[in-house]
Amino acid sequence: MRYIAAATALFLALLVLVDLSTLGLRIYRGWQLASQSLPFEREVSPAARTILVVGDSTGVGTGAFHPGDSIAGRIAREFPGVAVTNRARNGAKTGDVIAQLRDGDNRFFDVVLIQTGGNDILRFTPLGRLRDAVETLLDSALIRGDHVIFLSTGNVGLAPAFFPPLNWIYTWRTRQVREILIKASAERGVEYVDLFREKEEDPFTRQPERFYAPDFLHPGGGGYGYWYEEIKRQSSLTSILSS
Repeated sequence: MRYIAAATALFLALLVLVDLSTLGLRIYRGWQLASQSLPFEREVSPAARTILVVGDSTGVGTGAFHPGDSIAGRIAREFPGVAVTNRARNGAKTGDVIAQLRDGDNRFFDVVLIQTGGNDILRFTPLGRLRDAVETLLDSALIRGDHVIFLSTGNVGLAPAFFPPLNWIYTWRTRQVREILIKASAERGVEYVDLFREKEEDPFTRQPERFYAPDFLHPGGGGYGYWYEEIKRQSSLTSILSS
């Protein structure tokens, strides 16, 4: 019995070591992707419509092979007359995104597109602090744009980068953060695009090679394509930019 217990403990220790090594490799790949990515922007004069993008690496488009495959890039491709200003930055938490709205001039935009929340999930921002930051962010965005559209990430715990029990913890965290974002958006009349899916309904889980970047955490081009279609389906973006 003592030999079996020791062998089991050794096996579990090796399994944890392999998991941590794999996670470390994927984090390094994510860092490489972030260091190579630039937020997509486009000037149009005169512009039919204007959109301001703020947020984290998903606003930058980190993980997409080409900046044009990011959400900002897809908007520009579908709506040639739209000027795209992008202040999103890799690693930004929701509190950091508030400063992005206040940077630069005081231009007023037809649409403010917010992409944040993922780093608050991953880095365990205290929920009370996050709630305050989200409310301040949305109030500030409503001053800068006619329409505010808010999306966060999908179910972080389903990302193949994570293993038990960390994936379970991150799904639990995603649910907590999502509840805060939905409530704050509803109270202010902000359109919230809900990307959360349970495992059996999540297309990223069924086809990870198609939807994830090589770090298996950020969306790849296919993932951003799916998100973009959800934005159009769940919000008034198309009607605003087409009018």
